[in-house]
Amino acid sequence: MDREKKIGILLIAIGICIPLMAVPFISGYSKDKGILDNLYKAGIAIKKDKPGQEEAPPPISLDKPDEEGFQFSKLVPKRIPFRFFLVITLIFFYMGIVRIDRSRHRPKSEAEESLRKDDLPPIEPE
Repeated sequence: MDREKKIGILLIAIGICIPLMAVPFISGYSKDKGILDNLYKAGIAIKKDKPGQEEAPPPISLDKPDEEGFQFSKLVPKRIPFRFFLVITLIFFYMGIVRIDRSRHRPKSEAEESLRKDDLPPIEPE
């Protein structure tokens, strides 16, 4: 088997293994929800929510100014969406398929390439 083809198969295998290794850590999946809801809501939790905290932030009131100010903790995401792992999988699949396709269209070795050159009749100068 050609080296390029082996690399392509390895890339596809890595692409399959990445989401499979992430599945045990997924939270937010529900059997009752549809495919799109599970795709957008499922993810790996980075930091835990405080009990009683809802997903929606409390409404902003114009009467009193924001006493807390800017907090960097608001910038840290709560979870890594599972769809990011699926995107990485698709990228590895694409790279693997391109490698396999490229291995099919090029000569397998230099020996075959020299045979193809020998098949042509020699060009004689006039």
